[in-house]
Amino acid sequence: MNNNDNTKKESIEFLIKDTDMFLESDYDRLAPHIEGHRYFLGKNLNINITWEEATFSWFSNIYQPISQVMENWTTQMSFPGRRRADVFFEICDHLYYLSLEKGREVNVYEAVLSYDANFGNAIGRFMARLLSPKSVA
Repeated sequence: MNNNDNTKKESIEFLIKDTDMFLESDYDRLAPHIEGHRYFLGKNLNINITWEEATFSWFSNIYQPISQVMENWTTQMSFPGRRRADVFFEICDHLYYLSLEKGREVNVYEAVLSYDANFGNAIGRFMARLLSPKSVA
């Protein structure tokens, strides 16, 4: 294993240990998310982004905002019994595709409500639709 692989492994292990969401089994899902974030961040800023910078940025700008919004009761009611990490990764995908569909960067709150409103269960979906702007749900 080279130094770059060790850096990736250590940073992802840190994320797994320091969050209440991810497990060791999520390693293979986290690595591509961070690598994709690293690519787009470097492309947007037109500079090379290190893995450590990408991990910090991903944690601050992707994980924390989505995780915080997922604490709302519409998400909890929409996906009872579902593993938070699974819902998190699905919301990440939804955020990306919703932004492409709308032709603009969609904010996290809008994306989470949209996901709840379109894919949640019963009362959570209903409440998310009531809270969502008409253009989201």
